[in-house]
Formats: sequence, C-alpha cells, structure tokens
Amino acid sequence: MDNNFVPPKGGGAGRTQVSRKHLVTYPKSLRTRFTIQTGGAIVSLVVAFALITLFAVSIHLYDAAVSDASSVYSGISEAHGTTLQVLLHEYTRKVDPHVWILKDHRVLFRSPNTTPYPFGPLTNAIVPHPLSSRLVHQREGLQYVVDWPLRPDIDLLGDLVLVMGITGVAAAAGGVLLGRWTTHRVLEPVKRMTHSVERMLATNQFLPVENPSRTDDEFSRLAGLLSQLVQTLESRWQRDRTLLADAAHQLRTPLEVIRGNLDILRDWDTIDRAMEEETIAAIDRAVSEMITLVGDLLTLEHVRNDGPVELAPYSMRPLLEDAVEDARALNPDLHITLHAVHTHRILGHEPFVRRALWAVLENAVKYSPPGGAIDIDIIPQGPFLGITIQDHGPGIPPEDIPHIFTRFFRGTNGHGKPGTGLGLSIAEALMKSQRGSITVHSTAHGAAFTLWFLRAPNSSPGSAEEPF
Repeated sequence: MDNNFVPPKGGGAGRTQVSRKHLVTYPKSLRTRFTIQTGGAIVSLVVAFALITLFAVSIHLYDAAVSDASSVYSGISEAHGTTLQVLLHEYTRKVDPHVWILKDHRVLFRSPNTTPYPFGPLTNAIVPHPLSSRLVHQREGLQYVVDWPLRPDIDLLGDLVLVMGITGVAAAAGGVLLGRWTTHRVLEPVKRMTHSVERMLATNQFLPVENPSRTDDEFSRLAGLLSQLVQTLESRWQRDRTLLADAAHQLRTPLEVIRGNLDILRDWDTIDRAMEEETIAAIDRAVSEMITLVGDLLTLEHVRNDGPVELAPYSMRPLLEDAVEDARALNPDLHITLHAVHTHRILGHEPFVRRALWAVLENAVKYSPPGGAIDIDIIPQGPFLGITIQDHGPGIPPEDIPHIFTRFFRGTNGHGKPGTGLGLSIAEALMKSQRGSITVHSTAHGAAFTLWFLRAPNSSPGSAEEPF
C-alpha cells in the first residue's frame, strides 16, 4: 500500500466533514445524563401544564365575557325610558360594559364610558374594540351594541403567565437539584462497586465488594451477587493454585524416578540385563503413577466445574455387585458381605455412582488386613438411601477425620499405601454433583464410609444378606 496516498479533494473530504458535523457527543457520566433527562422532563411537564392551563382559562374567560355581555343586553333591551337611562349611566368605568343603542346608524343612547360612535371612521361600519368582546343585536328597529372589555381578563392572564413562569423556573431548578440528588443516591452503590473492582484490578487481589445500601433493592442484590462471584472466583483461584502446587509436588517424585533411571540407562553398555529390566519397570511404574494422577485430577476438576448432573433412577443391586466383583479381583483373600435390598432404587448418574462406589470400596480394600472382611449395608433414611462400606482395618485417627476428603491428604495410617490421595476427594465431589453426600465414622476396629443418595420413588423395603 502506498503510504503517500492522498485522498481526492472532492467527495472524500466532504463526507468526512459531514460525518463530523453530525457527530453528537453525550456526557460520559450517567449521573449527568440522568440529571439532564430529569430536569428536561420536569420542564416539559411544567410547560405543557402551563399551556393547557392558560388555554383552558382563556376559553373560560372568553365564555364568561360573552355570557356577561348577553346578560347586559337582556337587561337594557327590556328597559325603557328612565329605567334605561339609569342602567346606562351605571357604566362609567373603562372596565364596565360599553353600550350603544342606535337607530338608522344614529346613536340614541350610550353609556357614559363610550365614544360617540361605535363605527369605523372610513367604513361607516361597526368596528369592535380590539380588547373587548362585542355583541350586536337587532330588536324592534333598534340596534344594540355591547362591548365587554377584556383588559381585566388579559391582565389576569398576564399575571397567571408570570406566576407560572416563576413556578416553572423554580420547578425546573428544583427538578435539576432533585434529579441530581436522586441520581447520586441511586448511583452511589454502583460507584462504590466500581471503585471496589478498580481496586481489585489495581492490586491484583480478590477483595470484598463494598455494599453501601442497607435496603433489599436491586443494587443491594447486585452487590451481594457480585460479592458472591468474587468469593467464588477467589476460592477457585486459591483452589487452582493449591491444585497446581499439589500436582507439582506429587509429580516431582515420579519425574525424579524417571530421570534417575534414564541416567542409569545412559550407561547402556555397563549394565546387565536384570538391571535394565528393573530400570524399565521403575520407569513404567512412574509413568503409570503419573497417568493415574493426571486422570484423577482431570476427573476431580471436571466434576467440580460442571456442577450438578441429570439424575435418573437406578437399582442399587447390580451396581453393588459390579463393585464387589472388582474389589474381589483386586484382593481375592478378602471376605466381602453384601447386605442388599433388591427393590431399593436411587436417583443418580450411573458413571458417577460407579466411580464413587469404587473409590470408597478401593479405599476399604487398601486398608483391610490380609484375609479381612468388608461389610456393605444399605440404610434407608427418609428421602435418602445410605450405602455403608465398613472395613476392619486400623481405622482413622480422630485428628485426620476433618482432612480425610482433602486432596492428596494421607493420614497417619496412609503412609506407604499405594494411590494418589485423590480417591476420597473424587468420591465427595461425585456425591455432591448428584445432590448427595458422604460421611465417615471410624473406630479402633475400622472405618465406615456412607454414601448418601437421593431415594427414587416407589422403592419398597425388603432385605437379603448374601456373602461374596
């Protein structure tokens, strides 16, 4: 592209100027915009009210003037002689009606406050006064002309306009102040929440969102939800940091094993066949341990991030039988007894149910002594159905129970045992995703883990005991 390109002087520049000419800049502050809109709305309402009021009052005053002129005409048209003169001589002020009685364009009678002739000087026709409402009637050969002065009404309208103008200005000023105060009160929580977010961005920390509102309004709920969101993000961030640190710590050992054995394999010509096979086997065990660890971590994070799953009714009998078969294959010397209820059904997600059962059962197999026994019981309890897996191993020390579901936690009796330390953490996460839970009870004669599932409808009692 040519960097020295200059647009033509014709259309291009002209269009640019037109677009800039019609560019409208709005205030950036929401408070200023709300204040302008509130003041404009109040001024518009006051002006509209004033115009409607003036129009209505003007019509009323004009109708009243016409009605009063008709009343004057009715009075003088019925009077004669001395009575008529007395009536006419009562109208002496400018604000009184102006009355003429004519015959053949000659004035016979008139009120003292009138001019000699009510006619135009050039047209010889009746010309109404510009500030009056004129009434002209013919009766019995006489022409009655009544001018009702409108000057008092116009003065009244002028006073009304002045009062409404002052009121409108005061209302506009009060509206602007009220709008600014109202928008300040309304937007103050947003302003403080914005400052909280800016402070978090500046410090790169998750901090509580300030909620200045003491009422249960929309902004208060927004601040509460934003605080919950920040707390959730903080907990996830801390969890991710802990996960990264724990994963790095757990992966360090197999990686060091792999590196050490690779150093041995570098001296290919100096090691014998037995040493070579032992080294490769150690590398294979380390890689398998890493694969298991990464798989467990992915499973744990997948369950925790996806949240609750869709539940369906399942019979517990086949699920428990499959888990017992796998446990028996893992340690054929164990005596596993299943106390099962054939008709009991649960609400769960089948892959998660199998994985949770196996995680707890595998843990029981791991801590059972050679030739020991494991008992599996079903405990109906209200809307829940508990699956208790009881081993007869060394049990769990009381100080370890609060941490038993923590990732990578290995209790006092867990040193030297195989595994990644994630099995019970995965089981707890799987149960929570199915709206269930897991509890533990331990004595000196073994530990019992109970998986609590939601009970499916139409699950009837009835028990059977069968050894495996």
